[in-house]
Amino acid sequence: MQSPELLMPINFAVSAARAQARSASRDTRTQVKAAAKVWRATHKAQRENELREMGLVIPLSEWLGHNNGPDFLEHLRFKEWCWTRARKAAFEPPDAQTGARWARNADRLGLSYEEYRLELLERGRHPTDEDATHIRNARPLPRQSAVASN
Repeated sequence: MQSPELLMPINFAVSAARAQARSASRDTRTQVKAAAKVWRATHKAQRENELREMGLVIPLSEWLGHNNGPDFLEHLRFKEWCWTRARKAAFEPPDAQTGARWARNADRLGLSYEEYRLELLERGRHPTDEDATHIRNARPLPRQSAVASN
């Protein structure tokens, strides 16, 4: 056993603070948050400078007259992009053999691949002959041109 003179008192509060500081320096989330905060501040300053150069009056508060949300058209374009990607992913077959089999089944039923796949996605089952008849009857009638009717 060691003598009491050789034992060094440990200040646990200081060592805990050191450990917390060391773990905080390794924590990437805090680094990302700090970088995002800096980016937001610089981006806001750049945006305000651009507005001043254009001659626009900047309100006293950012909450006056505008919620500083995204541009309306950008939101619609993003939504359209998301729907395009989702639709493309939904209509892709799991593999080539399955896609070919579904295309043959659709052709046998007199449906397009898109109609067949949509029915499969909506109902969760492969369309039957009765389902195909309902789908074909629900198709819009082709528009006849004025030249063809005369």
